[in-house]
Formats: sequence, structure tokens, C-alpha cells
Amino acid sequence: MKYNYSRNVRQDEQLRASFNELTQKVYGFNFIDWYQKGYWSDKYIPHVLVDNGKVISNVSVNLMKFEVNGEIKNYIQLGTVMTDPDYRGQGLNKYILERILEEYEGKVDGFYLFGNDSVLEYYPKFGFRPIQEYEYSLKLRREAVTDGEMSGYQVVKVDLSDQNACERLYQVIQKYDAGNKEHNPNDSFSMYDNLGLYQFCLAEEYKESVYYLPDIEAYVIADFKSGILNVYQIISKSAIDMEQFAVSLNGDITEIKLWFTPTNKDEYEVGLHKVEDSTLFIIGESLEQVETEKRMFSVISHA
Repeated sequence: MKYNYSRNVRQDEQLRASFNELTQKVYGFNFIDWYQKGYWSDKYIPHVLVDNGKVISNVSVNLMKFEVNGEIKNYIQLGTVMTDPDYRGQGLNKYILERILEEYEGKVDGFYLFGNDSVLEYYPKFGFRPIQEYEYSLKLRREAVTDGEMSGYQVVKVDLSDQNACERLYQVIQKYDAGNKEHNPNDSFSMYDNLGLYQFCLAEEYKESVYYLPDIEAYVIADFKSGILNVYQIISKSAIDMEQFAVSLNGDITEIKLWFTPTNKDEYEVGLHKVEDSTLFIIGESLEQVETEKRMFSVISHA
């Protein structure tokens, strides 16, 4: 390989700047603010090829932990896969991916990634196979709402431009992490010990979607439109009644859709999780339970 290989992007100012330039060029965003706020930890590791100080190709390793049936599993999620347009067609991503798989083989319980439709035949060459995820939804019982059976929760929208509000949220995320005694009972496939990924998601896509339930010290990341309540994550030591939360939030909600795997699966309708131009690929027997046990990776855990 005529280019230099590095995994020290976070620590190297020049490489980090070039990596951010390539990410902005290919994906339209960057990690500058995330780094400057101290949220970029050693759990996100870009593996890059460099040409005269310029990052030209990357595959990022995300060190992930999940609680699965009471056990903590260590996975690697691959992401931010990209090559500078001027350097494509040289097999650079292939080289990086093979290095990563060789480096971590036998050290983790599995590898996974979310690939678009253009790579459906590419990743199987490295041992990955596509599997299905499942999603859970619930039609709101209007008669229960009308009869006053549901009293609802006190709900306060969180202003994440307030740093104090952010810090309180981060403390609760860590308090009810999957590895702690008082862990979150709402998610049966919980991401564990990855505050930095929460911080990235909450600073961007979900910054207007956080609600606090003060009576039970709980946060819900959710939004609603066209009568559908999309619930992306619940952070709480108590089980949250989603129907009561929906009633508390908006009287026009008719359906609840979860973007994580609930603990109380039997209370929901289950169906295939389909996202346009996105397929889950895995390596590792442990990850097969996503399909066999009808789970999905929380959308908050996507990197």
C-alpha cells in the first residue's frame, strides 16, 4: 500500500482536520463541535489512509456494548465509510476493512454495519451477511382516552441549548445505563456505556425531541407528526406507559412507533423494520439474535 495507514485521527490535529474536511465533503457534516465539547471518546476510532497529510479514505470503528438477555456483549459497528472521489477505484476501503477485521478478530462478539443498496453485494465478500430487524408499534386506544382511563404524565420539553439541562440529561443517561444496578427497564437491547454517541445524536438530529417527566425522573426522546408518535429512546429507572405518555404529549396521536426493542414486546404489534436504502449486515453468531429474537438496534445507537 503506497499510502500511510493511521488510527490516530482524534489525537493528531492535522489528521483530524483533514478527516473532518472529507466527512463534510462526502456526508455534509463533521465532528468538529463534538470534539471541541469533549464528547469524542476513544470509542470512536477512524481508520484512515493518508496521502501527504491528506485523509483520502476511512472506515470508522465504533466500540459498542449492548445488554443482551442479561449479558453484556461487545460489538464493533463500522461507519463513516468514505473515500475521496479523486482516489476511488483503488480498493482503499477494501484495504482498511480487511485491516480492521484482522485487528479485532477474536476480540469482540461480532461486527455490524448499515449499508446502502449500492453495497448489497460488496460486504458479503468480507463475510458479512444481511439480516432483518423488527419494529414495534401500538394503536392508541381512543376509548381509554375518552373515558379518562389514562391520566397521563407531567411532561416538560427540554431545551438542549441550556447547558445545565444537557448536563442533567447526561447524568440520568449514565445513572440508568445498562451496566448499572438501576438500569433502564424499557429497552431489552440497550446500548451500554456510550454517552458520547448520545451526545452526538442529541446535538444534531434529536435536539428538538427530548422530553422530561419530572415525577419519575425520566427522559423520552420522541417526536410526532401526522398522528404518529415516534419514540426513539426512553431513559428511566421505571417502565413508562407509552399510551399515557402519548396522551400527555398530544391529543391527536393515534399510533405509537418505537425505534428500539421494548422489554414488553407482547404489548405491541411486531413487523419487519424497513428503512429505504439501508440494510443491516453482520458477522458473528451473537448478532444473529437480532433477527431470531425480533430485535432492532436503537436508532440512537446508529453511528
